[in-house]
Amino acid sequence: MSDLRTLSCEMEKLKKQIEEVLHISGYCECDDLSALDDYNQIRTADERQKLEEYRNLLYKLEEVQSTLSYYSRPVKEVSRLHINASGRYETNKGHYYTSGSCIEFMRIEEVYNNETHKWEDAYIWTTSRVESQNGEYYIAGYSNVEMSGLRVRIRER
Repeated sequence: MSDLRTLSCEMEKLKKQIEEVLHISGYCECDDLSALDDYNQIRTADERQKLEEYRNLLYKLEEVQSTLSYYSRPVKEVSRLHINASGRYETNKGHYYTSGSCIEFMRIEEVYNNETHKWEDAYIWTTSRVESQNGEYYIAGYSNVEMSGLRVRIRER
């Protein structure tokens, strides 16, 4: 088996491989793969199937690459949220959230401890997005999480 550190190293290698595949394919510029040198020569049903499947795979790889890139960015602020004068949730350094904003926040989840053979609360950083309904902000998928005073972290761009 392996450990988290080894897995993290392999994920970093994977991120670079995906970046190379996305670059070679031209997917980021032309998601229909029309940037391929031989795109206009693709004629057979097999070639068209391969092109279609590659497009689907590249879409998913772009999502994976984006997620891996996000988590490799350094954290520039850890703060608690408060409501600012505009009615938005904001950090101490002025980063604020509106509908659709990505948010990384600390929550508690019950996990099983294999050493003590008991369930216990554990902290976990979680990524989601902020949404609003009827003028109230909430975290998508975590509507029961109170945003005021919530511990968040902001990563560099």
